[in-house]
Order: sequence, then structure tokens, then C-alpha cells
Amino acid sequence: MRISRQILYRTMLTALFFCAPLALRAQMVVITHASVPVKSISVRELLDVYTLNQSRWDDGTRITVVDVKSGKGRDAFFEYIGMSPEEMQRIWLRKQFTGKARPPRSVGTEEEVVDLVAATEGAIGYVNERTLKSGKSVRIIARFK
Repeated sequence: MRISRQILYRTMLTALFFCAPLALRAQMVVITHASVPVKSISVRELLDVYTLNQSRWDDGTRITVVDVKSGKGRDAFFEYIGMSPEEMQRIWLRKQFTGKARPPRSVGTEEEVVDLVAATEGAIGYVNERTLKSGKSVRIIARFK
């Protein structure tokens, strides 16, 4: 009986050790300017926005897409929407060169994403939830890991 308890405890500790990093993985959020009339957004709708196929919100406000130049959050976002950053870059360049859309605003940090989205009517971006500061006029419309 004593041996089986030790095995059980070791098994539980091993499972905890390997699962803990998954639990600690940062919660990512999609944010918009507080005035955007959207309460939630699906992955399909995010794809339309980020591939620049949708250029205006339902109320007619122009969408300003904000992207982070690099980082784990960027990788997580593109994994969430099912595209690689390279695929998205090709789409953005094609839209820009054909004159169909303006490329996203690209910033260096998630803090800059929050600041730009808060200051730009119609803006949308993605950040680690821990990056959000109280007092910023942004709305969370989606969550992902």
C-alpha cells in the first residue's frame, strides 16, 4: 500500500511538472478602441479583418489594423487564426500593391499596440492581457492562448 501511494504521488508530481507551463501560458486578447460597436469576434471575422477583406465596422468606421512586428504574442495570434506571419505578409503586400487596402500599422511592442488602439477610433489589435492598463479606452472582444 505504501509503495502504491509513493507511485501515485510521483505520478501526480510528474503530471503537474509537465502541465504547469501550459497553465502559465499567457492569456492573449484581441482589443478594439472602446467606440467600436463589436462585443465579440469570431476567428472567421478576425481573418476578414486581418486579411484586409473587411475595411469598415458595421457602423461605417474605418478599421485600423495594428500588428506587432515580432514576438511570442504575434506567433500565438497567427496560430490562433490559422495562418503564418509569412502568409499574412504576402496578403498584405498584394493588397497594398493593387491599391485595395492599406497595410496594418506595425509597432514594436504590445504596449504600443494598446496605446495606438486606445488612441485610434476603429482600431483593432492583439496583446497579452497583462499588457492592458486601467484607464485605457479599449475593449476586449476575444480571448485565446
